[in-house]
Amino acid sequence: MYITIAPASPKTGAATIRALLSDTSNSSLKVKGVYRDLSRVPEEFKSDPRFEAVKGNVEDAASIDFTGSDAVLNITPPLYFDEQDIVKHAHLVSENVKQAVQKAGVKRLVLITSVGAQLESGTGEILTNHAAEVVLKDAAPEVVFVRCAYFMENWASSLETVKEAGFFFSTITPLDFPLPMIAVKDIGITCAQELLATGTPLTSSPYIFELYGPREYSSLDVQKAFEEAASRSIEVRPVPKGSLLDFYRAVFPPAVAKEFTEMNISFLEGGVLYELYNGGYEPEIRNGKTELVEVIKELYAA
Repeated sequence: MYITIAPASPKTGAATIRALLSDTSNSSLKVKGVYRDLSRVPEEFKSDPRFEAVKGNVEDAASIDFTGSDAVLNITPPLYFDEQDIVKHAHLVSENVKQAVQKAGVKRLVLITSVGAQLESGTGEILTNHAAEVVLKDAAPEVVFVRCAYFMENWASSLETVKEAGFFFSTITPLDFPLPMIAVKDIGITCAQELLATGTPLTSSPYIFELYGPREYSSLDVQKAFEEAASRSIEVRPVPKGSLLDFYRAVFPPAVAKEFTEMNISFLEGGVLYELYNGGYEPEIRNGKTELVEVIKELYAA
């Protein structure tokens, strides 16, 4: 079986490759990672004879070749520090991937997407995932959308202030507001399972499910996890809704800051995602096993 990850450099791509290669009993498995920069290929993958790294860029249709691939994992690359239209970019790269999938006759396409990607407006940065889903919904005979919850690894951005000053900012308010979160490790395991299931009939195509962690977590849970990792008291400083745009402007270009603000507001109380999930919407949900404290400890130690 031949599986391609495109692009392979994101953490979710690496986690999927790691999960695939961890099954040493499958000697016929071949995994190909598509990298814009081959210097980013992890050493742990290079040593496995079942893995191949190739140069390619989903922004350049001519550079993508899925020939021989039974299944492809696609990740829509984010644009955090670019002023171009992020939704148009997502549409472009998805069209490139669709063209390559169909040209190669790929049987199954698995797309890492986001909770809320079914909504056409009001979700900010999540609209890039909506664009990808619209384009790729019929790209292959078997299409799977893995709609992921908030990444636990997003809290890595707080490590500097936690270690140096003993505090972190949280845009998830109020502080006891619970939110589904998922570890990248569990995303990789789940996507590997879906890729290896190529050829197994789906109940629908696209087949869609949402991926959460073992339970929901609040900012207070994140605080406790940081305190356990640091072995000291850590302060959490909430960022009110009205201050979100200014907060994100300090990190991202203005256009990107606007999208992140809208996304953030969408899942807080009163937002479009909050209203959707509290209005009777019942998606299929799968749960990973990794607890938030495990991820925070690993991030802190690294």
